[in-house]
Amino acid sequence: MKNILLLLFLFSSSTMAGYSDPIERAVAFNSWYVNQINKDAFPITDSNEIDKYVTASTMKKLRHAQDPRYAEEEFYDADMFLKAQYVGDDWAQNITAVAGDTDPVCVNVYIAFGKKQDHVVIDCMVKENNLWKVQSVSNAEFTRNLAVAN
Repeated sequence: MKNILLLLFLFSSSTMAGYSDPIERAVAFNSWYVNQINKDAFPITDSNEIDKYVTASTMKKLRHAQDPRYAEEEFYDADMFLKAQYVGDDWAQNITAVAGDTDPVCVNVYIAFGKKQDHVVIDCMVKENNLWKVQSVSNAEFTRNLAVAN
């Protein structure tokens, strides 16, 4: 019985270790990104440093959306990565991974901002060229905005 418990412990530890990399990368990205915003930098267009953290296909779409020739095509009412219109005063020092799960597409890492952790986004992390990168971001909190027919 002790051997079975030991094997289960070792297996669960190794399984969790395999997911620490996307979690660490998600936290690192959000820390870097919030600090860029706090410096009044716009990471999507100001440099290519963001390419270390975000997939090439996502960056291509985001840079296309920033092109003035296409500005009328889409309207975003919040930052694409923070899903917020502002950065909280205590966000830069308080970025924490609070949960994670997987699906066939990505490892979803739930990132909380601020001491109270009252703003949470979900980073969809995928491997690109052997690095875990953000493919998309969703807001963990949502507003019901679709009419449901009965």
